[in-house]
Amino acid sequence: MLTAEPFNISYGDSSISHRLNHWDERSMNLRINEILDLKVGKHFSKVYDEYCNHCKANNIEYSMTRVNTDNKQAISFLQEKGFYGVETIYEVNCRVSNLQNLYHKEMKRKNITKHCDIEDLCYLASQMFNHGRFTEDPNIGKVLGDKRYCNFSKDLYGGNFDRMFMFSKKELIGFMFYGIKEKRTELILGGMSQRYPHLARGFWSKVFLELPQDNIITATISGTNIGVMNLYSHFGFNFAKPRFGYHKKWRKK
Repeated sequence: MLTAEPFNISYGDSSISHRLNHWDERSMNLRINEILDLKVGKHFSKVYDEYCNHCKANNIEYSMTRVNTDNKQAISFLQEKGFYGVETIYEVNCRVSNLQNLYHKEMKRKNITKHCDIEDLCYLASQMFNHGRFTEDPNIGKVLGDKRYCNFSKDLYGGNFDRMFMFSKKELIGFMFYGIKEKRTELILGGMSQRYPHLARGFWSKVFLELPQDNIITATISGTNIGVMNLYSHFGFNFAKPRFGYHKKWRKK
């Protein structure tokens, strides 16, 4: 995936670290700037003014950031400056050896593989997600959000990531992309066809049973996706403090 080196704006006790999100620009044809970190102090207005000038000079259409829900100062400032909430996310984690309620039975007439047709993957990814920072943003909408998931899944398939796919007969109905580094496994993107939600527990179990027992599994999930929240709770995952996602739409010249 395309990434840019971050810019850092700082003055006194305040700072903003941000970068142009090249991947989302290519994926949705939108100029998006991502605020990676911000420290709100007494000089933050000066820092933010410089950030605004940068966005205007570079024809940025949207800014996006995530902040801890207990960072009241940052939340208040973002809302004052026209940022609006688009998501609540949770970081979840669990050691493989501590997982609960894994499904060990074979699922009849279901095939698990490491490969699939990329066009089938793109189609499934563009149909199955109703949650996410772009999909739930009314200014961007589900059409562009679905396009992003399609392109995201294509890039992951072409990248150096572990993957697992589930088929019913010859139809692709589920997938999971994940990355293993040292003793941590990050679940990057996964889902199950909306016609087969009852198979999610079994498919996730298949993924987990492939992992070393001492690995810690991590994932970022939407707080509005109750089905997925319940799924990870069912497996015994720990839920960290939530974070709010914010976007700001800049006026085009």
